[in-house]
Amino acid sequence: MFRGRYKLYLPYLKGSRTLLGLSLVAAIVFAAANAIGLPFLIGKVLPAVFGDAASRAVPLLTWPKWLGGQPAFFLPKGYEVAFAVGFLPAVWLIRGLGEFFSTYLLNLAGLRVIEAVRRDVFAKLQQLHLGFFGRHSIGDLLSRLISDPNSVRLVLVDVSNDLIVQPLTLLFALGYVVMICFSHDRGYWFLACLLVVPAAVLLVRGVAMRIQKRMRQGMESASDLNSIAVENLQSAREVRAYGLQERESQRFNLASQEGLRIQGKLVRYEKALSPLVELTAAAGISGAIAVGAMNGFTLPELISLIVAFYFAYGPIKRLGNVASRLSMAAPGLVRLEEVILAPIEVADATEARPLARVRGDLEMSGVSFSYGADAVLVDVTLKIPAGQSVALVGPSGAGKSTFVNLVPRFFDPQQGTIRIDGHDLRAVRQADLRANIALVSQEPVLFNESILENIRLGRPAASDAEVREAARLAGALEFIEAQPEGFLTKVGERGGRLSGGQRQRVSIARAFLKDAPILILDEATSALDTDTERSIQQSLALLMKGRTTLIVAHRFSTIRDVNRVLVFDGGRIVADGPREAVYASSDLFRRLWDNQAKNLA
Repeated sequence: MFRGRYKLYLPYLKGSRTLLGLSLVAAIVFAAANAIGLPFLIGKVLPAVFGDAASRAVPLLTWPKWLGGQPAFFLPKGYEVAFAVGFLPAVWLIRGLGEFFSTYLLNLAGLRVIEAVRRDVFAKLQQLHLGFFGRHSIGDLLSRLISDPNSVRLVLVDVSNDLIVQPLTLLFALGYVVMICFSHDRGYWFLACLLVVPAAVLLVRGVAMRIQKRMRQGMESASDLNSIAVENLQSAREVRAYGLQERESQRFNLASQEGLRIQGKLVRYEKALSPLVELTAAAGISGAIAVGAMNGFTLPELISLIVAFYFAYGPIKRLGNVASRLSMAAPGLVRLEEVILAPIEVADATEARPLARVRGDLEMSGVSFSYGADAVLVDVTLKIPAGQSVALVGPSGAGKSTFVNLVPRFFDPQQGTIRIDGHDLRAVRQADLRANIALVSQEPVLFNESILENIRLGRPAASDAEVREAARLAGALEFIEAQPEGFLTKVGERGGRLSGGQRQRVSIARAFLKDAPILILDEATSALDTDTERSIQQSLALLMKGRTTLIVAHRFSTIRDVNRVLVFDGGRIVADGPREAVYASSDLFRRLWDNQAKNLA
């Protein structure tokens, strides 16, 4: 069963092979004690204790005929009652120890598998390109990372154990039935009752197919519900500002009710499986009673056979649950595979070269890029010398952000080449390339750590003094020292304990500390008020000094002193030159500039 799709997950068992082996041994002990213990007590031990002299003289165990057919074990004389009294507790003690160690070791192995899968899925998410995250919501990816690894544990650990233990239990029970029947002259009629077993298997298979369908729908519903919750919790201010509380509650309620409907059907099929198998077992046992009565079986033989027959259906029920659990796990495995097997579209070449600190010369030759069928950049060719500051302007969707995203290789163009200091970006290591680039974005991302550690992300090996100097250059030192714990103050999730301007200054300090020769300012001040923007402009001007700087700006107040302006329209650069020259030659840029000047006035 582990060939094909399940083969992908087999490596996760390597760290738990010892635990699984010990669990298997304990499970076999449990299966033997469970299937044979009670039927043997009823059919052999009790008749030997309470029967007549002839019954007591019969051996409890006899070697098979092909081994001589001699008696192997008799009831100990003088201790018959003590043996009978102690037999069942001893069997149940062995059974209990087997069950405990089997389930304990199994669950311990399962926890290790879950941890390993989550670790690998998270690591893979770090390697995937930004387009992957654009196709999946945060809530959906969170479900794949936290919840779906349970599906791997279910398949590799729980199910694989049952696929060994339950067939063994079934074989032990049926072996006992066959042994008793072959010792009886007309026992083969009793064996005919076992034909009901295939009927139970077919019944289990049919129900399992329905469970798989409902489980897939249920996981999709749970993902939708998770996405709605994440969106709402991340937009608490907007929800209240626009009075969307009732709308959001209705969205959540509808998704929750749909999930409840699907889960209800899933539970219906899952819980109907056991009664259906038991009904089939009851029919088989009823047939066995009739056959036994017509063929001269003694009462002890018949009772022990019925008990063994009943124990044979326990594994069928469990195997039915295995089928349903596999069906329940299948959608989760599919969702995990979409992450684990997702192609790393932006990867280092096999022979990628290291890249030292660059000067910052940037060149694009015939670069075209599209998202699916939508062209975003078309045949872009230009050179930007080291140290030049370049503003990228144009209407929304013109290709500005895509242009700057190609420089750190967040994406690769479908056509053309991009070079830095003459090095093709595809031929150098990504880590070295990005070490030469600092990014300050519109929404600076701060982690829920101290201000010190958030700045130090720019250069993890930097000393506290270097971090402090970077904060001073960014104009952040004053507000940081005013915090309750200074540089050690926690900033909260996504920097929520700081104002927008403070978060941006921390981000700028991070760029100062990195001291990269290439700087990207992606609408770095567009989310700030005018006064805060003016105060940060001085820090940005100092940061830009001597660096190749790409500025994506909708506010033209940030580009008054740039060396060069690139005007984008429809994915093409339609104007290129100093700001004054572009203003004179480009109708689009002049219109954008004049409209913004009027709005400011």
